[in-house]
Amino acid sequence: MLDKVLDIFEEVTGTDEIREDLELDLFEAGLLDSLGIIEVLLKIEEVFGIKLQPTDLERKDMATVNNLVEFLENYNK
Repeated sequence: MLDKVLDIFEEVTGTDEIREDLELDLFEAGLLDSLGIIEVLLKIEEVFGIKLQPTDLERKDMATVNNLVEFLENYNK
């Protein structure tokens, strides 16, 4: 799952620097914004088959690679 989430974030952010720091806050680093959130949600649906609405997650759930992986692993448990 980690590799797929990394691929999604790399595609949306256009950088591979996120692989070096899985705790990098993508919002603070200027790599993710509100449009990027929508792109990530669409990619999650495409890759994992999980349809999420922006209201299903808090900002912190998508702030870092590790946070999103944890959210997806615990989603619907």
